[in-house]
Amino acid sequence: MGEILRLRYALLRMTLNMAKVFLTTTPWQPFHTLRSLFPNIPPLGLQILSATLKAAGHEPLIADVQHLPPMHPKFVKMVKDFAPDVIVFTNNCMANTPVIIRVAKELRSLLGGVKNAVGGQVPSFRPEYFLAGESPAFDAAGLFEGEQVIAPLVDALMGDKTLAEVKGAAYLGPDGKVVKNPLPEPLASADDYPFPDWEGSLKQAAFSDGLAAALETSRGCPHGCTFCSIGGYFGNRPRHKSIGRVMEEISRLAALGVTEIYLVDDSFGTDIEIAKGVFEGIASRFPEIRCGIQIRADIVARHPELMELGERAGLFAAVVGFEGYTSGSLEAATKGSTAKINRAASDILRRHGVMVYGTHIFGGPGTTFKDYLATFRQGRRNSDVFRMTIYTPLLGSPLFDTLETGGKIRTHDPREYY
Repeated sequence: MGEILRLRYALLRMTLNMAKVFLTTTPWQPFHTLRSLFPNIPPLGLQILSATLKAAGHEPLIADVQHLPPMHPKFVKMVKDFAPDVIVFTNNCMANTPVIIRVAKELRSLLGGVKNAVGGQVPSFRPEYFLAGESPAFDAAGLFEGEQVIAPLVDALMGDKTLAEVKGAAYLGPDGKVVKNPLPEPLASADDYPFPDWEGSLKQAAFSDGLAAALETSRGCPHGCTFCSIGGYFGNRPRHKSIGRVMEEISRLAALGVTEIYLVDDSFGTDIEIAKGVFEGIASRFPEIRCGIQIRADIVARHPELMELGERAGLFAAVVGFEGYTSGSLEAATKGSTAKINRAASDILRRHGVMVYGTHIFGGPGTTFKDYLATFRQGRRNSDVFRMTIYTPLLGSPLFDTLETGGKIRTHDPREYY
């Protein structure tokens, strides 16, 4: 009986040209240090893609395997049991690229005719890493934001249209060169972003009872930090959701049992009035919710009233990019901050009971051992959790472009960016 049902389902899928799409994160890597403190943040980008695919009539499955090493038996069983037509990988970090390519090749060998696609920052800036070479691991790449690309891309991989018809797709042309199609027109409003597909992909909260979820209130950043790729990927003009849209998402999450929300904007508070409205809404309507943010030190220092509202809204953690404490470190980053601002931000957050997760950069061009020593000493004092990141040029960042133009990028081999 079960075999008959499977055959009927397969026939229905063929009739409707419905694809089974396996959406997967990068497997665990030793340098994924941020995940050691926040292991329960769901993959919001894949949740949004899943919702988009369901709306288009496809059957997606999210595999959040950031806690599993590459090709772990649990992951392999998940793939085999689902038997996908298309596997979609996400890649936002150059150092993750080699393992993603290796896993894609192994899955293609294991599953035969499966189609592989990839999206995120690295393939958006360098699709040739995934599409070129003697035995490319991928059939196509989605460029930049994926909501308007993913469903047409899957349709093309299933043979319903050609890749040339898909705006925002990259692929190998007949001459063996990578073709990058024009991007689709951006959505008119951030409120038009799809509601994520939370079904089965929320996690147990780590710092409260209930479930944890990720939520974005904006995309893009108006600041031009030299080391950062956010402006190059999402743009320098932030697009904010309305307070009403954010409250609707939180309301739906609360109904699902979510008690912990991570506001994953790359810089929360670039529109201070919206940020205040979000905190005010959480405090008045969702007293059971606790939340975490990522925010710039200068926003905290200029707007201590925002942190007061945050305390009322259950704000318990803030990831803050202090980067450094000397003019050498801060000027290299063009952070627009100072040691005084960093210290003030730390004091304000702690005064309101917020754990300070301080991030710092070591090894930026023009910095010295004296800069690193000051950053280490002062950063540890101003952070409840001290994170040190070795400077690595990020694709799409202003400094990467400057160094590449000047012939100072020694290698473009992703294996060298570990």
